[in-house]
Amino acid sequence: MESIKDILSKLTERKTEQQPQGELFDTEKFSKKKVVINDKHKYISKEYQYYGLSLAGKLGDSKRATMYIKWAKEKPRVILEKAYSFAIDYPNAKDRSRIFMWKVKELEKENSVKEK
Repeated sequence: MESIKDILSKLTERKTEQQPQGELFDTEKFSKKKVVINDKHKYISKEYQYYGLSLAGKLGDSKRATMYIKWAKEKPRVILEKAYSFAIDYPNAKDRSRIFMWKVKELEKENSVKEK
């Protein structure tokens, strides 16, 4: 039989062997540090704000970040996703943000024609 002192020492050894909480779980994918373009947009509380800033970052258009946030709030997500995939896949694009805006306009025209 082991003494109580030995059991307690084994328990404290196990506690020191455990990894900290940050190492157990991969929290990198939940971090929003990759998306924020500058200090102007440091308070992000809504999902559409995060999505708009990520669009601006992926398209390389930090000047119009507020426009992307507004679009993420007002426009259907399907249109934005289709336009984004079109802009990213477009070959030899000098300015992907312009292609994205053009495609959003075209998709909105298509939707308005289908609704009528």
